[in-house]
Amino acid sequence: MTLLFEHWRELLRSVLGSFAAIFLLLEAIEVLDLGNFSLCPIQFIAIVLVPGTLVFLVDGFWVGGYLKPEVEIPNSVNDTKIKVKFGDIFDQEGWKAIAVNDFFDSRVDEDLVSSKSLHGYVLNTYWKGNRADWTKQVASSLNGLEATLETRSKGKGNRSRYPIGTTARAVSGEQKFLFVSLGETDLSNNETSANAEMLISAVRGLTAEARAACSMDPLAIPLMGTGLARIDTKESVILDLIITAVLEESRNGLVTGEINIVLPDRLKKKINLKNSVRNWSHGK
Repeated sequence: MTLLFEHWRELLRSVLGSFAAIFLLLEAIEVLDLGNFSLCPIQFIAIVLVPGTLVFLVDGFWVGGYLKPEVEIPNSVNDTKIKVKFGDIFDQEGWKAIAVNDFFDSRVDEDLVSSKSLHGYVLNTYWKGNRADWTKQVASSLNGLEATLETRSKGKGNRSRYPIGTTARAVSGEQKFLFVSLGETDLSNNETSANAEMLISAVRGLTAEARAACSMDPLAIPLMGTGLARIDTKESVILDLIITAVLEESRNGLVTGEINIVLPDRLKKKINLKNSVRNWSHGK
């Protein structure tokens, strides 16, 4: 029933199309004197709604694809299953990728880290009473990696800035995370920003780290770059960039058994997953 309400335009189009087809068929039968139909309004509505709903479902799941909740992207590189689905990133199994700024800041104060970002949500939810543990795990994971020391104007936050794509591991209970540097921080106001090139670098970096971390456990990647990273482009384009980066890094070797790119449910009306399969199936 929820699907009917969410896609009422498509349902209306299917019902009206069925109405037109059935009406023309009945008219043609009567004109050719092949029969005479006498239907009450309720009967007529019923024989229109049933095929109209069937057309809606067939079109939604198999033809148009706007009802598909999950698809698998063709992967000719190796055996890794690459799926795109709608859902909650935190309901997924295995490791979860979370984009952070290039300083790996841990203070959720709406300046260094926003509580509205996935980074802030994870810190406030899984390390709420033990922020030092997150800092320790991330620092251990980043130990020995390239970084530059910066003087930050507001006198707070970490001073080590890491290249885009640098990835750190941290675990809280059953939840396992890969924190990847995506946003470049403006030192004057602590705002982060990114572009398409940086997004590809970030996804390739976390995918490379996942090769060592996942041990064939699934990897879940959210639609990075649409929030405070401020990549100014359509969500469908960002999705294609993430898929591109995953496939490119996969050429360097098997990453894990399954990679799930998880989109928020609010994008169901904007992104048709069937189109993604069509785009990536071309030329296969």
